[in-house]
Amino acid sequence: MQSKVKLILHWSVFVLAVAITTGWLVLCFVYLSRLGWDGLMSLEPGALAATLAAAAGPPVALWLILVVTAQRQELVGLKSAVLDFGLAVRRGQHHAESQGRALLEISAASQRKAAKDELAIGLDDLASHASVVAERLGVLEPNGILQAWERYGSGDRWALMRPFIDRAAAETDFGDRLAGALEGDAVSQLAASAFVRRLDLLRGNGAAGEQKLIHEILVDGPVVQVARLFTKEEASVAEADVSNADEDQGQIGGDQSVSIEGCLGPQPTLFQPDSKTA
Repeated sequence: MQSKVKLILHWSVFVLAVAITTGWLVLCFVYLSRLGWDGLMSLEPGALAATLAAAAGPPVALWLILVVTAQRQELVGLKSAVLDFGLAVRRGQHHAESQGRALLEISAASQRKAAKDELAIGLDDLASHASVVAERLGVLEPNGILQAWERYGSGDRWALMRPFIDRAAAETDFGDRLAGALEGDAVSQLAASAFVRRLDLLRGNGAAGEQKLIHEILVDGPVVQVARLFTKEEASVAEADVSNADEDQGQIGGDQSVSIEGCLGPQPTLFQPDSKTA
């Protein structure tokens, strides 16, 4: 609406200027016609120049003013357009920056969610392996296993690992007896080894390392304490293999029909409820 009003005003000024110029030229023509050609030529050069300047001066001045005014308005419009363009460019930059920040936030949130999901899956796997060891070696009774899984499902992530830690704190020889019991059960050995490997994978994950709390839990938390108990079994198995290899090399002409129980000694007794301390 405002541009339409300006357009009408410009045309009105133009028509008025044309009308004034036309009227002035008609007046000058009438005046010069009264002088006649002879009268005009009889004027002195100075008078003739003054007459022609007086006749042409007002229209030239009028149109010069109009041209300057129009150019000034065009410059103002150009300046406004440049300012609007600059403002649009800045808005586009701010919008691009906002989108970039939003994408970075979405990417960071996705990485955090992926790390959280990976940690949850890892803890579920660790709890499963710890449950196998606790059930097969009698660290927990069947009812205790069910209760531990119920607590785990309700949010207690260490329910299946706390029995190992509690018994290790209450019984000084728990680690040695656990290592001996693990040597006698292949399934428990596999579960314990898988527990240690999964923990190593979680600790080596870069996403968990960026989160201080998760990093502290995986470095010095309940899972690490249980892994240390399981690691004793691996160390004892390695020592036993070395000792048996030395003994086999040192035997010359011995009996070749020695039983497995005779080589390894009596099979370790699995943990039973009556072996637990109060």
